[in-house]
Formats: sequence, C-alpha cells, structure tokens
Amino acid sequence: MADRSNQIIKSSPPPEGILFLAGFCLIILQFFMIREISAMLMGTELVILLVTVAYFAGYSIGYGAAGFFTERMIKAAAVVTWLLHITLPFSLRYIGGALVENRGYGAAFFFILFFTAFALSSFFSLLLPRFIDTHNGEKSLARLYGAELAGAVAGVGAIVSGGAMEQWALPLVYQTALALIVGLMLKRVAAWPALLMGVAAYGAVFDDIQRQSISYYYHSAGILEDAETIQSVNSPYQKVDFLRTGHTNRHIFLNGRHNYGSSKLSLFNTFLTRVPIILTHPKETLIIGSGSMESVRYASKHSDFVTTVEIDESVINGSRKFLWDINRLDQVNNWTLVIEDAKRFLGSGSKKYDVIIVDVPVPLTIQVGLLHSVDFYRMARERLTENGVISVALGGTFRRDNPTPQTVASAVAEAFEDFVVYTPDKAGRSFAIGGRRLTFNSNDLVEASQSLGAEEVDVYLKPVAVNIIDGQPPIRMTSVGYPVKRSLNNIYYKVHGKDLDSLFGMDF
Repeated sequence: MADRSNQIIKSSPPPEGILFLAGFCLIILQFFMIREISAMLMGTELVILLVTVAYFAGYSIGYGAAGFFTERMIKAAAVVTWLLHITLPFSLRYIGGALVENRGYGAAFFFILFFTAFALSSFFSLLLPRFIDTHNGEKSLARLYGAELAGAVAGVGAIVSGGAMEQWALPLVYQTALALIVGLMLKRVAAWPALLMGVAAYGAVFDDIQRQSISYYYHSAGILEDAETIQSVNSPYQKVDFLRTGHTNRHIFLNGRHNYGSSKLSLFNTFLTRVPIILTHPKETLIIGSGSMESVRYASKHSDFVTTVEIDESVINGSRKFLWDINRLDQVNNWTLVIEDAKRFLGSGSKKYDVIIVDVPVPLTIQVGLLHSVDFYRMARERLTENGVISVALGGTFRRDNPTPQTVASAVAEAFEDFVVYTPDKAGRSFAIGGRRLTFNSNDLVEASQSLGAEEVDVYLKPVAVNIIDGQPPIRMTSVGYPVKRSLNNIYYKVHGKDLDSLFGMDF
C-alpha cells in the first residue's frame, strides 16, 4: 500500500475561508493579550493602548514584508506560529514572571511589547496580500478583505459569548481555528493528525497549566507568594483571578490588582459599609460594585432591603463560589442583584435609597475614575432620599500630600452640600460620607468607628476637609487627566523605579 503520509492535497482551499479564520484568530488573540498583559503589568487603559499599538505595528510589518515571502516561507511561518501559539498564554506568564524576578518590570515590559508586535500578529498579516497577489486579481480586494472582516466580527461574537463558556473553551476554539489555518496552508495529509493531537493535548492540560502559570507569575513578581490559583476568568470587562494562600485565605485580583484578601481590605468593607448604616439605620441600601460581596452581608443585617449593581457577573459568580463563608449570601433573603453598568442604572431609574455604598477600586484607570467623578456622584445624589448619604473610600490616607484621596474628596465636596472625611486607624485609609445634610455629628461618627474596632479616628468636617483638598481638581466625565497621569506614572515607575513628579509638577 502506498505511503500517504507525505501526500500533497492538490486542491487549493478557498482563500476566503482562510482569511475568515485569520480575522477570527486576530480578534481573539488581541483580546487574550490585552487581558494577560494588563494583569501582568497591573494595567490601565494606557497599557492597553501601548499593547494595541505594538500589536498593530506587528500587523503592519507583516503587510510590508508580505511581498518578500515565498509560498514556502509562509508555510514555514505558519508552522512556527502554531508552535509558538500553542504555548499561549502560559509561556507569556512564565517568561514574564522570570524576567520580573531577575531583571525587573522594565525588562518584562519591553519584552512583552516586542513579543506582541513581532511574534504574535505578524503572521496573520501575511495572508491577505499573499492571496491578492496569488490570484492576480481574480479575487477582489473587497471580497478578500470582507472575509477577514467577517471573521473578526465572528471573533467579537465569540468573546462576548465566552463569558457563558468554560474558561478553556475560548482558548481551545482559538487553537482549533489556528490549526485549521496551518493545515489548509500546508496542504499535506500528514499535517492533520499532528495538528489534531496538538489541539487535543492543549485542551487536556489547559486547566492545570493555566493555574500553575498564574500562580507562578504572582509568586515571581512578588505579589503573592505560595498561592494556589482556584479560578481565572477573562470576562469582557477585566481579568478576574481568585487565589488561595494557606488553607483558608482567599484573594481576588482584578487586572492584576489586589481587590480582596488582606486584613486591610477586609477592614475596608467593614468601615465603608457598616459605619454609614450604623449612623442612618436605612430602609433601602444600594451597593455599587462587588468584590467579595462582604458588603452585602453587612448591609443586609441592618437594612430592610439591599440592591447590588455590578457590571461583571464573573466577579459575583466567583465570590458566590469561593467566598461563600465570607459573604454568607445563602443566609441573605433581602437582597437583589442587578447586572448593569452603574452609570446607566443611576441614570435610568427613579427609586430612592437611604444609603449608597460605592464599593469600587481607587481611580487608577479611566473606567474606574469615572465612578469617582463629580458627574457620577451627582447622579447618585439624585437617587438619595432627603436625608440619604453616600459612602466612598478615598483610596488612601486623607492629607495634603496624597493626591488620590484629595481627588476623590474633591469630587464629593463638589457634588454634595455636606460631607465629612474620617480616618479610622485600623483601616489604614480614609472614607467620606456625603449628603444634602448629615444628621449625625463627629462624636456619632467616632463612636460608630470605635464600635467596629477603631481606637483612634481622625474626623474632618467640610471646612477643614476643603482646606486639605487644597484646590486639587476632581475627576469629571470630560476631564480624566488624573487617572491618565497615574497610569503613565505606573508604567514609568515599574520600568525605571521612580515617579514622574517632575514631569507633571504634581505628586503621584
């Protein structure tokens, strides 16, 4: 019997099919890289922008170099690309973690940009020019480009629907699509069993290597030692990692930033939620944001009804599953969850609340910064009852030389007629409570904080707080300079180990 292992498939696959798959892969690959790199570099929109620029720079390089590639060279590039991509995203974490551990964030940052530009996207950009030249005008540019664009649209659809899938599903779909491209390009019977086995092996080991590589990166980067990854989700909004240290300590990381897990972060929930509830005895409480969902547990005990608004259901699902003994949602029967953008929720309803808890991270990104803007707080004000209050974490200790708490407090001061800032010593950070008029005094605030474990509580009424704000401008929907500067400073600090104070003339 004749050996068919090296038999060449003479019929050429339709270029539209290959380009459709290429467009599909490009979009999914970009999504993965933005999520992974943002988490590794504790990224912000500026990191995403730099990664995207590098990504499309590589794509442009591929377009420019396409004319120099023979068919044999493109086939070789297809094989090399497949061998490289079959290691993603694990290899990125292992290499990035090793670089951070031994060379610092600067080396990791530049490697990642180079890797993204030259190793990931360039191959796909060789295909469209090659097919146009090969078919000598038989296939119109519009038709071929349309096929690639249709694949990109399908990729977006896969990303949007990916939240309902198992976490291995979308990466496996990507690897399958890439394997199809390589097999169709090679046109050899022997290639298909190897490609099939590669995809099958990837699916078989994905969960284990996914967890191991994430834990390795957090350990190597000095973020969290000896941690076990128990879940990682690439949602349409952010990368959500749940990790465990020891037997019982669990942690939440959102885009690489610690959202829950330390004693300070637990005290954050205690003071942010319980102090305003003790002071006002609300009937209706609204919590914006989630995380551990511990705020729901606290609020539900002293409110007639609690509503949580959260845009990312993956955070909720993870907290239900892994932090059930912290939030005790199984024992809460006066709570409802709304999966929606907080700005849309506040702007589209009319129900009034006695307390609004803003349980979101500090404004280090534009997206989160808008939740600390004057405009957002004014929207929240319209949903408060006459004596209702809003509770906000300032993201640090309130003082003149700390611009993040000054910036958040500045927005609260402009949006509300009355407000107070307080710093419980045990919390290690400051909080603000604002409203049309506050029905409690400084002594009430101190007593409430001390009942929760604080020993010393610094209280700043509005006149003193405004003086400490010292003219620091707030974030607005039309002015997001502060989170952009923080983002730039974050990158510069990680690369060079120093801040950009002198460049902007302000403290970071």
